[in-house]
Amino acid sequence: MTESKKLFVLREKLVSRRREIVGSYQTGSVELLNGDDVARIQSAIDSVDRAIADEKRAESSPADSRRLVSSASPGSV
Repeated sequence: MTESKKLFVLREKLVSRRREIVGSYQTGSVELLNGDDVARIQSAIDSVDRAIADEKRAESSPADSRRLVSSASPGSV
């Protein structure tokens, strides 16, 4: 499994957890409600989104490098 796929799995877990927290707000008392839990989960989701973008760039970079190297002919320099 690639790193980006692992990050997608983690992101889905975080989104599920955020939904659980928001759902619990509907049944919780007003005194217990605050946005800190949702803000922490959302921050983690945002971090995972940035990591996914980084991994996608890293996964595509080696392929781009190989394509550039293989397209260069030995006598063209």
